[in-house]
Amino acid sequence: MPLARGAARRGGTGRSRRAGRLPRGVAVAVAVLLALAGTGCATVGAGLPAQARPLVTTAVSPSPSAGGTSGAAAPSPASGTPSPGVEAGVPAPADSGEGCGDPQASLRPPAVLPTPGAMPAGTFLAAIQQRGYLRAAVLADVPPFGSINPFDGQFAGFDVDLANRIGRAIFGTDGHVRFRATTYAERIPALLAGDVDIVVATMTTNCERRRQIDFSTVYWYETQRVLVPVDSPYRGLDDLGGRPVCTAAGTTSVEVLRRAASHPVPRTVPNIADCLVLLQSGRVAAITTTSAILAGMAAQDPRVRLVGPGLSDEPDAIGVARGHPELTRFVNGVLAEVLRDGTWAALVQRWLPALSPPPTVPVPRYAEDG
Repeated sequence: MPLARGAARRGGTGRSRRAGRLPRGVAVAVAVLLALAGTGCATVGAGLPAQARPLVTTAVSPSPSAGGTSGAAAPSPASGTPSPGVEAGVPAPADSGEGCGDPQASLRPPAVLPTPGAMPAGTFLAAIQQRGYLRAAVLADVPPFGSINPFDGQFAGFDVDLANRIGRAIFGTDGHVRFRATTYAERIPALLAGDVDIVVATMTTNCERRRQIDFSTVYWYETQRVLVPVDSPYRGLDDLGGRPVCTAAGTTSVEVLRRAASHPVPRTVPNIADCLVLLQSGRVAAITTTSAILAGMAAQDPRVRLVGPGLSDEPDAIGVARGHPELTRFVNGVLAEVLRDGTWAALVQRWLPALSPPPTVPVPRYAEDG
């Protein structure tokens, strides 16, 4: 999908049948995407701006209830399959957690949000305002949710616009959000280490993750599907037993692959854009992630298509570090405004106008004690 200019401010502190030779235009687009995801360049031959550099997170011990490690599991060089110790960002599917109640319910927002530029004294919101900027982790290679415009080096996408709206609600003006690029596997460790205030990066809320961080209400409902070359014989995950299927490390898609009755072979990479390159070169048989992201890939390359039914429901929410409930409530208040005033519908029209079927409009759910 074409990239639009983002509102982020510069400065401060992403063996199947071969898909065949790519048309020149597609090859160029892939080359640009690789440059962004692999080398971290905002423009060809130019250094990435400071706010776009990949996060270097601090090592964090997992919480006792997490039952896992915080560091990303490195794939085996030979097989590409993840190591047994999976990082905190690779939880069980949303319906498998126990003891967290409704994983889509979040803290109730205040009846009236604080006036922009006048956050309540003594709160984490006031500390953010005094700092002068909100720190937001977003994806840098996943259009239309988060990517870097190769022409101006700015972040752009649905998630980026949401983060800018939250920043505007805190400060009253634009230009107070410092974006940091994150991979899927870095999202939770970044919050645990205190590197960012919020993560707006298509992150599924579920019980396993809620043992480590807080989540806002759901802002995007998705389903996981499969992408294959147009001439592929595969019609869904059930046909891919024993075949390599690519997805990003640190996502719920990994667990869906591992639990599939057909026993596909998971091939994980740091950035989902790398999966498209592997598919185009015939090194994997398919890609699986959420349908909107796959639709973006199909828009880039007409030689691939989505197949099969939805594999899992993926309710996306904004991640917030535990210990800052006032920030979670504030974010929920902003999201409620976004849904109420037509901003959410406008963002869908801007970033996903051709998505079919149309996305489900989220309905905020709040915890009973919120």
